[in-house]
Amino acid sequence: MRVAFLTFFVVLIAAATSFAAPPRETPEEREVAATFDAARTALSEKRGSAVIPLLTRNSVKALESVRDAARQPGDAPLQRLEPAERFAAMGLRRYLGPAELRRMSVGDIANHALKAGWLGPNVISRSALGPVRVKGDRASGLLMVDNRPALVPADFVREGGAWRIDLASVFTFGSQMLKGFAAMAGKDETAYIGELLDRLPAKPGAMKAQ
Repeated sequence: MRVAFLTFFVVLIAAATSFAAPPRETPEEREVAATFDAARTALSEKRGSAVIPLLTRNSVKALESVRDAARQPGDAPLQRLEPAERFAAMGLRRYLGPAELRRMSVGDIANHALKAGWLGPNVISRSALGPVRVKGDRASGLLMVDNRPALVPADFVREGGAWRIDLASVFTFGSQMLKGFAAMAGKDETAYIGELLDRLPAKPGAMKAQ
């Protein structure tokens, strides 16, 4: 489950080493692929902060909401988040101390996550962007993992004339999964998330997940 902490950064924008990208037929498709490739390069070089400018404004706001909720003590800030964001915020509390959370930007957290190995390089190398479909100012690419389609597509939005990675579908899919699993277990979503996190080792001195 550690990969979930970086799902909103990495799963959609992981690097491809064994997958041959299909030909890009239009200039827009090539521009979308270029955004993906720029993020791929940054991730492979462990420069997580360089990915943040490649995200949509709403995606950045969502990540900032996760960080801000993790910074605040108690359960109330977490309850305002959807389950996927709540999972990420509770995970940040587990792996980063209060002082670290107060001083770190979203880019700082991305840098730390990559350098700390929250997502191994093997995960990055197994993923790639498949065929891309553009419709107006939105685009969607088939995300491939081990040459197989992933459950969540790679979505993009054109903002200010440039294509940006949109993480909305990642959050939505993650929240639906957590809601479903919690319901099947007959447990409150926050309690269920806490149990998932309890299976991971906590960083010494870090705030325990609520």
